[in-house]
Amino acid sequence: MKGVNVFKVLFFILIPVIVASFVFWYIQNDREYNVFVLDKTVPNDSYSEHKSLFWLLNYHKIVNKAHKSYSYKNDYYGFHPVEGEDNASYNIKSLRLYEIFGIADDLDFMYYTDSYGVSYEDWFRRPADRFHSPLIYGGLNQNDYLLLNEMRRKNKLIISEFNMLGSPTSELIRNKTENLFDFYWTGWTGSYFKSLQSTSTSIPRLIIDLYEKKYLKKWAFDGSGVVLIHEKGNIVVLQNGIHLTAEYPQIVTSAYGQYKYKLPDSQNYSFWFDIISAGTVNKVVSKYHLPLSVAGSEMLKKEGIPTEFPAVIEHLDKYKFYYLAGDFSDLSINQYSSYFKGFPWLAKSLYLKRSGSKKAFFWRFYEPLINNIIEKNVVVKKHNNSK
Repeated sequence: MKGVNVFKVLFFILIPVIVASFVFWYIQNDREYNVFVLDKTVPNDSYSEHKSLFWLLNYHKIVNKAHKSYSYKNDYYGFHPVEGEDNASYNIKSLRLYEIFGIADDLDFMYYTDSYGVSYEDWFRRPADRFHSPLIYGGLNQNDYLLLNEMRRKNKLIISEFNMLGSPTSELIRNKTENLFDFYWTGWTGSYFKSLQSTSTSIPRLIIDLYEKKYLKKWAFDGSGVVLIHEKGNIVVLQNGIHLTAEYPQIVTSAYGQYKYKLPDSQNYSFWFDIISAGTVNKVVSKYHLPLSVAGSEMLKKEGIPTEFPAVIEHLDKYKFYYLAGDFSDLSINQYSSYFKGFPWLAKSLYLKRSGSKKAFFWRFYEPLINNIIEKNVVVKKHNNSK
Protein backbone atom coordinates (compact mmCIF):
# COMPACT_ATOMS: atom_id res chain seq x y z
CA MET A 1 0.00 0.00 0.00
CA LYS A 2 2.84 2.34 0.89
CA GLY A 3 4.45 1.66 -2.48
CA VAL A 4 1.22 2.57 -4.26
CA ASN A 5 0.94 5.84 -2.30
CA VAL A 6 4.55 6.79 -3.11
CA PHE A 7 3.91 6.03 -6.76
CA LYS A 8 0.80 8.20 -6.78
CA VAL A 9 2.64 11.07 -5.11
CA LEU A 10 5.49 10.88 -7.62
CA PHE A 11 3.00 10.67 -10.48
CA PHE A 12 1.07 13.75 -9.41
CA ILE A 13 4.31 15.70 -8.86
CA LEU A 14 6.12 14.71 -12.04
CA ILE A 15 3.29 15.10 -14.54
CA PRO A 16 2.69 18.81 -13.76
CA VAL A 17 6.46 19.44 -13.82
CA ILE A 18 6.81 17.80 -17.24
CA VAL A 19 3.80 19.66 -18.63
CA ALA A 20 5.07 22.98 -17.23
CA SER A 21 8.51 22.32 -18.70
CA PHE A 22 7.02 21.83 -22.16
CA VAL A 23 4.77 24.89 -21.81
CA PHE A 24 7.71 27.11 -20.81
CA TRP A 25 9.63 25.88 -23.87
CA TYR A 26 6.63 26.36 -26.16
CA ILE A 27 5.82 29.93 -25.14
CA GLN A 28 9.35 31.16 -25.80
CA ASN A 29 9.65 33.45 -28.78
CA ASP A 30 11.12 31.93 -31.92
CA ARG A 31 14.59 33.19 -32.74
CA GLU A 32 15.01 33.51 -36.49
CA TYR A 33 18.62 32.85 -37.50
CA ASN A 34 19.96 31.70 -40.83
CA VAL A 35 22.29 28.81 -40.01
CA PHE A 36 24.60 26.91 -42.37
CA VAL A 37 25.72 23.42 -41.30
CA LEU A 38 28.20 21.26 -43.22
CA ASP A 39 28.57 17.56 -42.41
CA LYS A 40 30.28 15.27 -44.90
CA THR A 41 30.44 12.31 -42.51
CA VAL A 42 26.98 10.71 -42.47
CA PRO A 43 27.59 6.99 -43.14
CA ASN A 44 24.16 5.96 -41.77
CA ASP A 45 20.83 7.42 -40.73
CA SER A 46 21.88 8.19 -37.13
CA TYR A 47 23.20 11.63 -38.20
CA SER A 48 25.34 11.50 -35.08
CA GLU A 49 28.00 13.96 -36.28
CA HIS A 50 25.55 16.88 -36.22
CA LYS A 51 22.43 15.68 -34.42
CA SER A 52 23.45 17.21 -31.07
CA LEU A 53 23.88 20.62 -32.71
CA PHE A 54 20.31 20.45 -34.03
CA TRP A 55 19.13 19.48 -30.55
CA LEU A 56 20.56 22.77 -29.30
CA LEU A 57 18.98 24.76 -32.13
CA ASN A 58 15.57 23.34 -31.32
CA TYR A 59 15.95 23.69 -27.55
CA HIS A 60 16.69 27.40 -27.95
CA LYS A 61 13.89 27.76 -30.54
CA ILE A 62 16.24 28.83 -33.29
CA VAL A 63 14.21 28.63 -36.51
CA ASN A 64 14.73 29.38 -40.19
CA LYS A 65 13.24 32.22 -42.25
CA ALA A 66 9.98 30.30 -42.64
CA HIS A 67 9.81 30.01 -38.83
CA LYS A 68 10.25 26.26 -39.01
CA SER A 69 12.56 24.24 -36.80
CA TYR A 70 15.80 23.10 -38.37
CA SER A 71 15.75 19.43 -39.39
CA TYR A 72 18.83 17.33 -38.69
CA LYS A 73 17.80 15.09 -41.61
CA ASN A 74 17.50 17.80 -44.24
CA ASP A 75 18.92 21.18 -43.24
CA TYR A 76 22.61 20.63 -43.79
CA TYR A 77 25.10 20.47 -46.65
CA GLY A 78 27.06 17.29 -47.23
CA PHE A 79 26.32 13.57 -47.49
CA HIS A 80 22.62 12.63 -47.29
CA PRO A 81 21.49 9.00 -46.90
CA VAL A 82 18.27 8.31 -48.81
CA GLU A 83 15.90 6.73 -46.32
CA GLY A 84 13.27 4.22 -47.34
CA GLU A 85 15.22 2.96 -50.34
CA ASP A 86 18.00 0.44 -50.81
CA ASN A 87 21.04 0.86 -48.57
CA ALA A 88 23.24 2.09 -51.41
CA SER A 89 21.22 5.25 -52.19
CA TYR A 90 22.53 8.67 -51.20
CA ASN A 91 22.52 12.32 -52.28
CA ILE A 92 25.21 14.95 -51.94
CA LYS A 93 24.30 18.57 -51.28
CA SER A 94 27.32 20.69 -52.14
CA LEU A 95 28.09 24.37 -52.20
CA ARG A 96 28.11 25.84 -55.70
CA LEU A 97 30.45 28.66 -56.58
CA TYR A 98 27.71 31.08 -57.63
CA GLU A 99 25.86 30.55 -54.31
CA ILE A 100 28.69 31.45 -51.95
CA PHE A 101 28.40 35.26 -51.81
CA GLY A 102 24.60 35.20 -51.49
CA ILE A 103 24.71 32.55 -48.77
CA ALA A 104 27.33 34.49 -46.80
CA ASP A 105 25.19 37.65 -47.03
CA ASP A 106 22.16 35.88 -45.54
CA LEU A 107 23.85 33.80 -42.84
CA ASP A 108 23.93 34.60 -39.15
CA PHE A 109 26.45 31.85 -38.44
CA MET A 110 27.95 28.70 -39.88
CA TYR A 111 29.15 25.40 -38.38
CA TYR A 112 31.42 22.87 -40.08
CA THR A 113 30.84 19.74 -37.98
CA ASP A 114 32.86 17.10 -39.86
CA SER A 115 34.62 17.07 -43.21
CA TYR A 116 36.12 13.58 -43.07
CA GLY A 117 33.57 12.04 -45.43
CA VAL A 118 32.18 8.61 -46.18
CA SER A 119 34.28 5.71 -47.43
CA TYR A 120 33.36 2.68 -49.51
CA GLU A 121 33.63 0.46 -46.43
CA ASP A 122 31.50 2.81 -44.29
CA TRP A 123 28.66 3.04 -46.78
CA PHE A 124 28.45 -0.33 -48.47
CA ARG A 125 29.40 -2.32 -45.33
CA ARG A 126 31.87 -4.34 -47.34
CA PRO A 127 35.53 -4.84 -46.48
CA ALA A 128 37.95 -2.77 -48.54
CA ASP A 129 41.56 -3.79 -49.04
CA ARG A 130 43.56 -4.21 -45.88
CA PHE A 131 45.08 -0.73 -45.58
CA HIS A 132 42.77 1.55 -47.52
CA SER A 133 39.06 2.13 -48.07
CA PRO A 134 38.31 4.26 -51.16
CA LEU A 135 36.55 7.53 -50.44
CA ILE A 136 33.07 8.14 -51.85
CA TYR A 137 32.95 11.77 -50.73
CA GLY A 138 34.77 13.97 -48.25
CA GLY A 139 37.41 16.52 -47.42
CA LEU A 140 37.23 20.30 -47.30
CA ASN A 141 37.17 21.66 -50.86
CA GLN A 142 37.73 25.01 -52.57
CA ASN A 143 34.12 26.16 -52.27
CA ASP A 144 34.02 25.26 -48.58
CA TYR A 145 37.15 27.35 -48.15
CA LEU A 146 35.70 30.28 -50.12
CA LEU A 147 32.63 30.37 -47.87
CA LEU A 148 34.91 30.46 -44.82
CA ASN A 149 36.83 33.31 -46.39
CA GLU A 150 33.68 35.28 -47.20
CA MET A 151 32.22 34.74 -43.73
CA ARG A 152 35.48 35.92 -42.21
CA ARG A 153 35.45 39.01 -44.42
CA LYS A 154 31.90 39.84 -43.34
CA ASN A 155 32.70 39.24 -39.65
CA LYS A 156 30.04 36.52 -39.37
CA LEU A 157 30.31 33.81 -36.72
CA ILE A 158 32.28 30.71 -37.81
CA ILE A 159 32.36 27.53 -35.71
CA SER A 160 34.34 24.55 -36.96
CA GLU A 161 35.68 21.35 -35.50
CA PHE A 162 37.67 18.18 -36.12
CA ASN A 163 38.10 16.89 -38.82
CA MET A 164 38.52 20.01 -40.94
CA LEU A 165 42.23 19.99 -41.71
CA GLY A 166 43.19 16.32 -41.77
CA SER A 167 42.85 13.72 -44.51
CA PRO A 168 41.14 13.63 -46.97
CA THR A 169 41.36 17.45 -47.21
CA SER A 170 44.08 18.29 -49.73
CA GLU A 171 47.31 19.89 -48.55
CA LEU A 172 46.56 23.00 -50.64
CA ILE A 173 43.13 23.62 -49.07
CA ARG A 174 44.49 22.78 -45.62
CA ASN A 175 47.33 25.32 -45.95
CA LYS A 176 44.99 28.02 -47.23
CA THR A 177 42.58 27.43 -44.33
CA GLU A 178 45.41 27.40 -41.78
CA ASN A 179 46.80 30.67 -43.13
CA LEU A 180 43.33 32.24 -43.19
CA PHE A 181 42.79 31.66 -39.47
CA ASP A 182 46.39 31.31 -38.23
CA PHE A 183 46.08 27.86 -36.65
CA TYR A 184 47.95 24.76 -37.78
CA TRP A 185 47.54 21.00 -37.67
CA THR A 186 50.64 19.13 -36.50
CA GLY A 187 49.69 16.02 -38.50
CA TRP A 188 48.77 14.11 -35.34
CA THR A 189 45.30 12.74 -34.56
CA GLY A 190 44.35 10.75 -31.49
CA SER A 191 41.58 9.01 -29.61
CA TYR A 192 40.83 7.30 -26.33
CA PHE A 193 39.83 3.62 -26.53
CA LYS A 194 38.11 1.75 -23.73
CA SER A 195 39.79 -1.46 -24.84
CA LEU A 196 43.02 -1.80 -26.82
CA GLN A 197 42.63 -5.55 -27.30
CA SER A 198 42.75 -6.63 -30.92
CA THR A 199 39.46 -8.49 -30.46
CA SER A 200 37.67 -5.35 -29.27
CA THR A 201 35.09 -3.79 -31.59
CA SER A 202 35.92 -0.32 -30.23
CA ILE A 203 39.28 -0.05 -31.97
CA PRO A 204 39.33 0.12 -35.80
CA ARG A 205 41.09 -2.77 -37.50
CA LEU A 206 42.83 -0.23 -39.72
CA ILE A 207 44.81 1.09 -36.71
CA ILE A 208 45.99 -2.39 -35.78
CA ASP A 209 46.97 -3.15 -39.38
CA LEU A 210 48.89 0.12 -39.73
CA TYR A 211 50.77 -0.53 -36.48
CA GLU A 212 51.76 -4.05 -37.51
CA LYS A 213 52.81 -2.86 -40.96
CA LYS A 214 54.85 0.04 -39.51
CA TYR A 215 56.63 -1.81 -36.70
CA LEU A 216 56.62 -5.36 -38.14
CA LYS A 217 55.29 -6.88 -34.92
CA LYS A 218 51.96 -8.05 -33.57
CA TRP A 219 49.57 -5.71 -31.82
CA ALA A 220 49.75 -6.91 -28.19
CA PHE A 221 48.03 -4.20 -26.16
CA ASP A 222 45.21 -4.54 -23.66
CA GLY A 223 43.32 -2.40 -21.18
CA SER A 224 42.29 1.16 -22.03
CA GLY A 225 44.48 3.82 -23.55
CA VAL A 226 45.10 6.55 -26.10
CA VAL A 227 46.30 5.99 -29.66
CA LEU A 228 48.04 8.81 -31.56
CA ILE A 229 48.44 8.55 -35.34
CA HIS A 230 50.48 10.80 -37.62
CA GLU A 231 49.45 11.44 -41.22
CA LYS A 232 52.82 9.97 -42.31
CA GLY A 233 52.06 6.65 -40.59
CA ASN A 234 53.73 6.90 -37.17
CA ILE A 235 51.67 5.46 -34.31
CA VAL A 236 52.05 5.95 -30.54
CA VAL A 237 50.08 3.73 -28.15
CA LEU A 238 49.69 4.97 -24.57
CA GLN A 239 48.39 2.31 -22.18
CA ASN A 240 46.60 3.21 -18.98
CA GLY A 241 48.69 2.15 -15.98
CA ILE A 242 51.93 2.12 -18.01
CA HIS A 243 52.10 5.34 -20.02
CA LEU A 244 49.05 7.05 -18.50
CA THR A 245 48.39 7.71 -14.81
CA ALA A 246 44.63 8.26 -15.26
CA GLU A 247 41.91 6.73 -17.42
CA TYR A 248 41.00 9.65 -19.69
CA PRO A 249 42.55 12.63 -21.41
CA GLN A 250 41.29 15.84 -19.83
CA ILE A 251 40.11 19.15 -21.25
CA VAL A 252 41.29 21.89 -18.90
CA THR A 253 39.60 25.29 -19.25
CA SER A 254 41.12 28.66 -18.36
CA ALA A 255 39.48 30.99 -15.85
CA TYR A 256 38.45 33.12 -18.82
CA GLY A 257 36.67 30.16 -20.47
CA GLN A 258 35.00 29.12 -17.23
CA TYR A 259 33.59 32.61 -16.73
CA LYS A 260 32.64 33.48 -20.32
CA TYR A 261 31.35 30.11 -21.55
CA LYS A 262 30.27 28.55 -18.22
CA LEU A 263 32.61 25.59 -18.72
CA PRO A 264 33.91 23.26 -16.00
CA ASP A 265 37.53 23.68 -14.93
CA SER A 266 38.23 20.19 -16.26
CA GLN A 267 36.30 17.54 -18.17
CA ASN A 268 37.23 13.99 -19.15
CA TYR A 269 37.23 13.40 -22.89
CA SER A 270 36.97 9.99 -24.52
CA PHE A 271 36.90 10.26 -28.32
CA TRP A 272 38.74 11.66 -31.37
CA PHE A 273 40.83 14.85 -31.37
CA ASP A 274 43.54 16.50 -33.44
CA ILE A 275 46.72 18.13 -32.17
CA ILE A 276 46.97 21.72 -33.38
CA SER A 277 49.01 24.86 -32.82
CA ALA A 278 46.94 27.96 -32.01
CA GLY A 279 49.15 30.40 -33.92
CA THR A 280 49.76 33.96 -32.71
CA VAL A 281 46.35 35.67 -32.99
CA ASN A 282 44.08 33.03 -31.45
CA LYS A 283 43.16 32.69 -27.80
CA VAL A 284 43.24 29.23 -26.20
CA VAL A 285 40.00 28.81 -24.23
CA SER A 286 40.59 25.17 -23.26
CA LYS A 287 43.43 22.71 -23.72
CA TYR A 288 43.94 18.96 -23.65
CA HIS A 289 46.03 17.45 -20.90
CA LEU A 290 47.35 13.89 -21.20
CA PRO A 291 47.98 12.36 -17.74
CA LEU A 292 51.37 10.87 -18.59
CA SER A 293 53.76 8.76 -16.59
CA VAL A 294 57.51 9.19 -17.04
CA ALA A 295 57.44 6.43 -19.69
CA GLY A 296 54.58 8.16 -21.51
CA SER A 297 56.34 11.53 -21.44
CA GLU A 298 59.43 9.95 -22.97
CA MET A 299 57.39 8.43 -25.81
CA LEU A 300 55.81 11.77 -26.68
CA LYS A 301 59.12 13.61 -26.40
CA LYS A 302 60.68 11.17 -28.85
CA GLU A 303 57.97 11.93 -31.42
CA GLY A 304 57.93 15.68 -30.74
CA ILE A 305 54.34 15.59 -29.44
CA PRO A 306 53.36 18.15 -26.78
CA THR A 307 51.79 16.90 -23.54
CA GLU A 308 49.27 19.77 -23.65
CA PHE A 309 47.66 21.27 -26.75
CA PRO A 310 44.60 23.40 -27.62
CA ALA A 311 41.09 21.96 -27.40
CA VAL A 312 39.12 25.16 -28.06
CA ILE A 313 40.51 28.30 -29.70
CA GLU A 314 38.80 31.58 -30.56
CA HIS A 315 39.50 34.78 -32.46
CA LEU A 316 37.08 37.65 -31.82
CA ASP A 317 39.12 40.70 -32.85
CA LYS A 318 38.80 41.27 -36.62
CA TYR A 319 36.53 38.29 -37.24
CA LYS A 320 34.59 35.71 -35.22
CA PHE A 321 36.15 32.25 -35.42
CA TYR A 322 36.15 29.17 -33.19
CA TYR A 323 37.87 25.86 -33.74
CA LEU A 324 37.02 22.85 -31.57
CA ALA A 325 39.88 20.38 -31.86
CA GLY A 326 37.78 17.28 -31.29
CA ASP A 327 34.75 15.32 -32.40
CA PHE A 328 32.66 17.46 -30.05
CA SER A 329 29.26 17.31 -31.75
CA ASP A 330 29.27 13.52 -32.26
CA LEU A 331 26.29 12.29 -30.25
CA SER A 332 23.08 10.67 -31.49
CA ILE A 333 20.87 12.40 -28.93
CA ASN A 334 17.09 11.94 -28.67
CA GLN A 335 15.49 15.07 -30.12
CA TYR A 336 12.29 14.85 -28.05
CA SER A 337 14.06 16.04 -24.91
CA SER A 338 14.80 19.38 -26.63
CA TYR A 339 11.13 20.36 -26.16
CA PHE A 340 11.43 20.69 -22.38
CA LYS A 341 12.72 23.84 -20.72
CA GLY A 342 15.30 23.12 -18.03
CA PHE A 343 16.26 19.71 -19.39
CA PRO A 344 20.00 20.57 -19.71
CA TRP A 345 20.14 21.42 -16.01
CA LEU A 346 18.54 18.08 -15.11
CA ALA A 347 20.75 16.09 -17.49
CA LYS A 348 23.95 17.78 -16.34
CA SER A 349 23.16 16.96 -12.71
CA LEU A 350 23.03 13.25 -13.57
CA TYR A 351 26.66 13.04 -14.71
CA LEU A 352 29.62 13.21 -12.37
CA LYS A 353 32.68 15.26 -13.22
CA ARG A 354 34.82 12.16 -13.57
CA SER A 355 32.54 10.52 -16.15
CA GLY A 356 34.12 10.03 -19.56
CA SER A 357 30.95 9.24 -21.49
CA LYS A 358 29.84 11.14 -24.59
CA LYS A 359 26.63 12.21 -22.85
CA ALA A 360 28.55 13.61 -19.88
CA PHE A 361 30.75 15.58 -22.26
CA PHE A 362 27.73 16.91 -24.13
CA TRP A 363 25.88 18.16 -21.06
CA ARG A 364 28.84 19.37 -19.04
CA PHE A 365 30.95 20.91 -21.83
CA TYR A 366 29.51 21.05 -25.35
CA GLU A 367 26.03 22.36 -24.49
CA PRO A 368 27.20 25.36 -22.43
CA LEU A 369 30.02 26.10 -24.88
CA ILE A 370 27.88 26.25 -28.03
CA ASN A 371 24.98 27.93 -26.25
CA ASN A 372 27.22 30.72 -24.96
CA ILE A 373 29.08 31.12 -28.25
CA ILE A 374 25.78 31.70 -30.05
CA GLU A 375 24.36 33.93 -27.30
CA LYS A 376 27.41 36.19 -27.17
CA ASN A 377 28.16 36.38 -30.90
CA VAL A 378 24.76 36.15 -32.62
CA VAL A 379 21.93 36.93 -30.20
CA VAL A 380 23.60 40.01 -28.69
CA LYS A 381 24.65 41.28 -32.14
CA LYS A 382 21.10 40.95 -33.52
CA HIS A 383 19.65 42.62 -30.46
CA ASN A 384 22.02 45.57 -30.80
CA ASN A 385 21.36 45.89 -34.53
CA SER A 386 17.59 45.97 -33.96
CA LYS A 387 17.78 48.97 -31.62
